[in-house]
Amino acid sequence: MIQIKLITELIKRFVVWQTVIFYSLFAVVTSCRNDSLLGLELQPEGQFDTVQFLDTFTVQAFTIPGKSQRSDEAQSYIGALQSDEFGYSESNLILNFDAETGLLSNTDGFDATKIDSIVLQLRPIKIYGDPTSEIPVEVLELKEPLILEDQYFSDFDPDLKETVLGSSVFKRKGQIKVTDSTIIESGVERERLPLVFRIRLENSFGQYLMENLGGEGWTNLNQLQTNFGGLMIRIPEGTEVDAGAVYSFALLTGESSILIYHTPADQQERLELPITSNCSRINQFSHDYSGSLVESYLNSSSTNQDLLFVQGMSGTKAQINIPGLQSFGQSQFSAIAKATLDFTLADEQPAFLGRSPRLFLLELEKDGSETLTPDFIESPSRANGIYSRLTNSYTFDITQHVQRITQAAQNGQNINYGLTLNAQVPVLNGNDTSHNVIQGVDNIVLKLYHTDLKN
Repeated sequence: MIQIKLITELIKRFVVWQTVIFYSLFAVVTSCRNDSLLGLELQPEGQFDTVQFLDTFTVQAFTIPGKSQRSDEAQSYIGALQSDEFGYSESNLILNFDAETGLLSNTDGFDATKIDSIVLQLRPIKIYGDPTSEIPVEVLELKEPLILEDQYFSDFDPDLKETVLGSSVFKRKGQIKVTDSTIIESGVERERLPLVFRIRLENSFGQYLMENLGGEGWTNLNQLQTNFGGLMIRIPEGTEVDAGAVYSFALLTGESSILIYHTPADQQERLELPITSNCSRINQFSHDYSGSLVESYLNSSSTNQDLLFVQGMSGTKAQINIPGLQSFGQSQFSAIAKATLDFTLADEQPAFLGRSPRLFLLELEKDGSETLTPDFIESPSRANGIYSRLTNSYTFDITQHVQRITQAAQNGQNINYGLTLNAQVPVLNGNDTSHNVIQGVDNIVLKLYHTDLKN
């Protein structure tokens, strides 16, 4: 009899526990009906069934000027762009050179050599903008050396010698393909290379180099790079382009160099000063927003702008403020389950200027400096910011950013200094050419899922 009562009691307890487990699972599932509620690991145990949703925070957003950014040892660009939305943007390239093996150790030197021609050869791999636009370029020699260990920024303006060593025009019929190639014929050889642009330089410049390579001249790389500072390939002053294009170059693949064709006797030979990992490669970016759509937004004091302008090449960015997070943190004792921000491209996006494959949110500090969000530091993939073709937008997970602000507010501190929306963050994506026009405050929504721990 006692055994029967014991068995009956055990069955009752089992049924009760089944019921508890079922309703707990049901509560979790139904609480996820609005989103995939990533970030629930931030919820304290036992609070999964009390997640609340808010999307009523006021968001301030406005376009701000970009700052000079580090622009060396990343992607290399030459070109100019013109649009009604962004005005005029320009990228110039500054670099120095290495020497092929044995060139500087040649004890005889080359001072008696006849120079046939000297060519600067660069390999383009991609075009941003309108490939059919004509982009004039000119080449000048630096007066100062570049130091590989130094850091260079996008406003670097080196001293130059006055003489233009050579000029050319960049133009293509369409986007560059992997199969595009160049056939080079000379007295040295006939060879087929991946597509390269070749800029003929003054023979006197080649003579100057030959007289100092090896022999009693430059016998090591440091002497070469100290005495021959390098070259700047730039857009000539006063250039006007229709739409325009910026070319991206692969400088470390073996095809980009200075080639000196010379005839020491009866047969032409070739010497090479290649661009290698021993060389500095620096982008100089500049912008003129006069008369453009973005100019009126930059001149506006409004923090509630209907359009945002976010561009690469150290150009404009957007500042995002969510002032209500401070009062929310002070009035609520909450754990943040998930927080997201969405940004949608605007109809004003120029058709010939490609949008960014990914944008980046940075936290603003009290002194105006910018740092990575804690969400990005923990998981770049979860922080997101990748363009979605389906929604024509960028979504960011800022759960930990919001949690940090609200926790500080609960403790009487205000660290809610805002965010910046960027197309280019050198430590993350190097140099970038993208230009983005994004819908403003009426279309930016903070979606917040939280648990009130007081109830």
